[in-house]
Amino acid sequence: MENWEHRLASYYGKRMELIIEDYAGSDPLAPPASRPLHHVMLAHEGTHLQFYFNEKQFLAIPVYDDDRTRLQEAEQGTVFTSEDTAAKLIYTVRFLL
Repeated sequence: MENWEHRLASYYGKRMELIIEDYAGSDPLAPPASRPLHHVMLAHEGTHLQFYFNEKQFLAIPVYDDDRTRLQEAEQGTVFTSEDTAAKLIYTVRFLL
């Protein structure tokens, strides 16, 4: 499994924009939320990556060993994406420049 904690450590302290998209169409797209990244930690089960906003609050995003979870460079900055096909959700974390 990818070492996401190590790969994302350079973004600690930076602002990130969080977007959760429901591609099943049952829920509308929520407005993006902007938060600082305090740190990331892989959950004990190894199935979710926890993006911490401070010492206690986090968003858990599922991670996969295939191309459903990826980190890419884009014009707007670096983007972490994970597609939960079972729940029909796409999680996007855009690190703001």
